[in-house]
Formats: sequence, structure tokens, C-alpha cells
Amino acid sequence: MMQHEPIEPEGTFDGLSGTAILLGTFIDIVVTEIAGTLLILWFAPTLPTQDPEAVRKLLGDLAVSTSYVAASIAVGALGTVLGAFIGARRAGQLHVRHGGWIAVASTALGALLMLLEPPSRDATEFPFWAQVAAWLLILPAGMTGGALAAAFPAANKREL
Repeated sequence: MMQHEPIEPEGTFDGLSGTAILLGTFIDIVVTEIAGTLLILWFAPTLPTQDPEAVRKLLGDLAVSTSYVAASIAVGALGTVLGAFIGARRAGQLHVRHGGWIAVASTALGALLMLLEPPSRDATEFPFWAQVAAWLLILPAGMTGGALAAAFPAANKREL
């Protein structure tokens, strides 16, 4: 009986491109931060002209606003899809696997950046349901970006 080659590499990290994963992670975090800031300014256009106490109150009100929280989750997921799409496309192979690892790396780096922020005495947190939804959407968003990269391959392949 003839042995067949496996469709996917057998090892967890076999065939992965570290630079493509780092590129996708960088794009995910930068796009999410910029889009998140623009989202805050869209929901609270008077924010830059407020005094610090009014800013804290306004941000606290946003954190409990269902429409803002849902939009924030959507922006984060779309940032992950975009980062995974670009990173997986850069890898040029194992697109969905690259997208998943980009999501994992973005989550790890994002958690690290959050831990490095100085503690704030008046920090407001998103509702628990929003935190759960965001955590549950991270990996599917990354894998979706990878699947889109596989579905829409680059127009011209560069040869090294």
C-alpha cells in the first residue's frame, strides 16, 4: 500500500513564518488601536475639548453603552481579520493556520501591553458579556482572515 503525503505539516509550528505572524500581529494591534480611538471620537466628538474629570465620566458612560461596546468588539474583530489576512497572505502558505497564530500572538501581545499600563484608580471595565464575546471572537476572526487570504491569493507571486 502506498503512503500519502500529509496535507498539512504534522508539527504544530512546521511551515509557519515567524515574520508573517509578527507582521499580522503588528497590523492587528495598530489598526485596532487607531480604529478604537476613532470610534471613541465618533461616539463622543466633544471628548478632546473636555476637562479630565468630564473625560473620565464620558469614557465611563461609553463603557456601559451597549452600542459602543458592540461597535468596539466589531472593530477589534475586524482588526484581527485584517491583520490575519495580510500576515497569512505574506506567508503564502497554510493561510488559516497562520491566521490562527496571528490571532494568538495578537492576544498575547495585547494582554502584555494591558498589563504594562499603569493602574488607574477610576478605570471602567467593559461588561462581562462583552469581555467573553471578545475572547470568543479572537481565534475565529484570525482564522477567517487566513481563509480570506487563501480565497483571494496575491495577484503576482514573487520568486526569490
